[in-house]
Amino acid sequence: MSGQLFRLLRAASVNLPSTPVMSAGSRAPVRGGGLILRIPLAVALAAASCCLVAAPASASENQVSGIQSTATASVCGEPSLGSYTMTGGLIGCWYTDTFNPKKSNASASGKYQVIYTGTEHFTGCLDSDRDGGCSGDPTGTFYTTFTFTAQFDLTLTEIRGRCHHPIVSGTGDFAGATGVINFKDDISNGTSPYMGHVGF
Repeated sequence: MSGQLFRLLRAASVNLPSTPVMSAGSRAPVRGGGLILRIPLAVALAAASCCLVAAPASASENQVSGIQSTATASVCGEPSLGSYTMTGGLIGCWYTDTFNPKKSNASASGKYQVIYTGTEHFTGCLDSDRDGGCSGDPTGTFYTTFTFTAQFDLTLTEIRGRCHHPIVSGTGDFAGATGVINFKDDISNGTSPYMGHVGF
C-alpha cells in the first residue's frame, strides 16, 4: 500500500464487522462488535491489491501477468470506490465497484485479519502481441467478483494482502469472458503484481 493509503487508513473511520453492502460513492460508516478498530474504505481499495497462484488455463485462454498501481482520476476517471492502472498482460484501468466487509478479528498477538468481498471491473485491452500498447489487441470490459484477505498490525500497517477475482462477464472483445486474476500486495512499494488467465 502507498503512503497515501496509510494516511487514509488512519484518517477515516469504519468500524467492523456487522456491515451493510457499500457501493461506489457510498461513504456511510459501518459498525462491528467486539474490538473496534479504525478500518476505512481505503482498506477495501487495497482489494484490488492481492494474489494466489493462478489456476491452470486451457489453450483457448490467455495467460496474463503484470503490475497494478493506484491511479489518479485523470488517468482512470470512472466513478468508483478505487481506481488502478494495469500494465503487463492487461493494459488499462481496474475499478472497485462494491465491497462488503465480511470478517474482521484481532488476535492476542496484535494482528488484525480482514476479509472483504465485492465486485470490480477492468476496462482496457489484453496485450496479446506484448508490445506494451493496445493497437490491434482485444479491447473491452470484463467484470469480476472478488475475495480480499489481508492482515494488519494494530497500528493499521498492512502485513500482507491477497485477492482472488473470478471473471463473471464481459463486453466488447471480452464478451463471454471467463477466467481468474489473482493479486498479491507488494508492501514494499505499494503495487500489486497479478497473474491469471482470461478466456473469451
